[in-house]
This record gives sequence, structure tokens and C-alpha cells, in this order.
Amino acid sequence: MQEISLIIVTYRDVFQWVAKQKGVIGSDYQDRSAIVRMSSSDLKALGIGDGATVKLRNAFADVVVRAKLDPSCKQGFGYMPASPCSNSLTSYDPAKGRLPNFKRIEVVVEPADEEYYPSQTSDA
Repeated sequence: MQEISLIIVTYRDVFQWVAKQKGVIGSDYQDRSAIVRMSSSDLKALGIGDGATVKLRNAFADVVVRAKLDPSCKQGFGYMPASPCSNSLTSYDPAKGRLPNFKRIEVVVEPADEEYYPSQTSDA
């Protein structure tokens, strides 16, 4: 199976913010939360197309999300909205900072046959 390494950077999504403010957290919120934006080079290296599911994994969790083509994304980087998916991949080291690491999350990415689901975590 093909896999690549990515550095995930999280961002705030306006749709998610509005949904939280209105207390309307349903399938639209989950669909917009369970994505990773990637470069065409990285999609090609994985042998997948826009909208395919991928598994992101590191020492903290495994999550399955949809890969979205983003022409502004540089190779080796992925962008994810701040969400339960990205939060589960974060680490926290009080010696390095006061907040969890949301801007440099190192993961391994591989194509996935599974359906995406925002709250999956690994048993590790």
C-alpha cells in the first residue's frame, strides 16, 4: 500500500463556526470537518483522486477523512479544519508551549477503503 508523510496545519472554517454558534452540528458539520486538503502531487503519489478517503495516522490516533484537491497547498503539507478529526491527531507538551500543537501535526497518510467518520481513534 502506498503511503506518504504530511505535515497537517489546522484552520478555522467559517461554516463550522456558524454551525457551532447556532447549535446546529449535524451531517453538514461532520462532512466539512472530516477533510484534508492536499496538493495534486500528494494525491498522485497516493494514487487517488479528489474526494477519495484516506487514513491519517500518528502516535495519537488514526482518522479516516476525505482528501480534497487544493491547488494552493504545497507538497508535503495538508490543511484540515479544526475539528474532532484534527484534534485527535494533536499532541501537547507543556515544555514546548502552553497550547496543543495545531500547526505542525506530523502524520502518515494512506488510501483507505473505509468510510470516513470524524470521531475515530486508534487503540494504540
